[in-house]
Amino acid sequence: MQKKILLVLCGALLAIAGYLCGNRQATVAHAGPPVEGSVPKSYGRVAAVIPDQIGTGLIFEDKEGVIRFVSMTGMKEGELARYDGTPTHGGIPRSYGHLVGAVVNPAGTGLVFEDSDGVIRFVTITGKEEGELTRN
Repeated sequence: MQKKILLVLCGALLAIAGYLCGNRQATVAHAGPPVEGSVPKSYGRVAAVIPDQIGTGLIFEDKEGVIRFVSMTGMKEGELARYDGTPTHGGIPRSYGHLVGAVVNPAGTGLVFEDSDGVIRFVTITGKEEGELTRN
C-alpha cells in the first residue's frame, strides 16, 4: 500500500514540476507579406491550385483550352497548347475535355481532364496519358 501511495505522489510531483518548468513560449506561425499581382482576364478561369517549388501556383484554362501556369505574383511560368489533329510537343489533345484538377507528387505535376462523355484522364505535364476512368 505504501508503494502505491509513494508512486502516486511521485507522479503528481513530476506532473506539477513539468507544468511549472515547461516551455512557456508559444510557437506562432506567421503568414508572409501579402502578395499582390495581376493576371489577364484572357487567361480564362482558374482550373486548379497547386503547391510548387516557389509557393502556390495557379492553373488557368481559357476558352480555347490553353492551359497556363501562373505564380501568385501573376508571373506566367508555363503554357500548354491544345491541338485537334497533329500532336504538338508539350500539347494536350482537345478531345481530353476540360481541365478539372491538378496534383503534385514526387514524380511531377499531373493534370486531370474530363470530356463530354464523362471520361476522366490523368495526364502528365508533358502530355503523356497515365490513366483513364470511364463513368457508367
